[in-house]
Amino acid sequence: MAYWCGNGCGVDMEYLGNGDWKCPKCGTVIAFGEPDDDNSESLSVYDAALIWMSNGKDEDYTFGYSEEELEEALR
Repeated sequence: MAYWCGNGCGVDMEYLGNGDWKCPKCGTVIAFGEPDDDNSESLSVYDAALIWMSNGKDEDYTFGYSEEELEEALR
């Protein structure tokens, strides 16, 4: 199943995991995943991936995301 970002980019969204999709062209993320009952601050998979990468892909910096989700966010 493919999704469009809705910004007129004309490209299919990429699946990020946990039901979330991202437009590879403009970066729009559509979160279809389970709602988060915790209203505290959270870190997007893309931001987590940047931090994880800048720390040598150390498993201590995955912020609850799988390595596959982080790698996909960097593409």
